Amino acid sequence: MQLILRKLGHKNGVVEETIKRLKERGISISTSGMYQVLNGRSTRPELVETFLEVAEEVKARQQQIQERARQLIAES
Repeated sequence: MQLILRKLGHKNGVVEETIKRLKERGISISTSGMYQVLNGRSTRPELVETFLEVAEEVKARQQQIQERARQLIAES
């Protein structure tokens, strides 16, 4: 999980968005608790699934931005 977080880059908001989404689903967890999950100290499936869900969305957004930038460069 840490590798996924690192691959997404700094200040990507994945942890914060994961915590927010979990709260919306009625699951309360602190930031330090979420980092324990990411470090493999907890394997609660709902926490891991939500993190992966958010990480996939962030990665897709990053790819869309890169593609848009490539298109703009190609058009210039």
